[in-house]
Amino acid sequence: MDRVAIVLFLLMLAALLGGCNDPQREASGEASVRIGGETTYKVDVAATPEDRQQGLSGRESMDRNAGMLFVFDEESPLHFWMKDMHFPLDIIWIDGNCLLAGVSAEVPTPAPGAASDQIPRAQSVVPAQYVLEVNAGEWARNELESGDRVEFLGAIEGKFGC
Repeated sequence: MDRVAIVLFLLMLAALLGGCNDPQREASGEASVRIGGETTYKVDVAATPEDRQQGLSGRESMDRNAGMLFVFDEESPLHFWMKDMHFPLDIIWIDGNCLLAGVSAEVPTPAPGAASDQIPRAQSVVPAQYVLEVNAGEWARNELESGDRVEFLGAIEGKFGC
């Protein structure tokens, strides 16, 4: 290799490695939600009616710092149910101003064979535009509070408004 090629190679390598050392940088294609500037969850996004209907139903578990972000077109009172859920959740309600608006904590799973009218449900106390489902206990463990700022990072940064 000649000197110019070596210098160009080293400059490209330095640029690539420099980006990998930034802890605030999210991997491309990976979506995250940060609450209160400190707590971050890697999320799957449910932005279509089909994805929202499926949600986490049927999954056996979810990693500790993971979640599912449900995105709606506008704020409204929202209702969620735990059909086909295998683990309890904290359901975090987020308003259209990207503020944590409340939580339905420790929503249980349905009893085996439960009829539709016996499946646990949760609803927002105030209108919400986004919903973050995380493992039960995350709300308390991370001391999240109503009014905390919510940010969408990585693949969803700037895409849905937060």
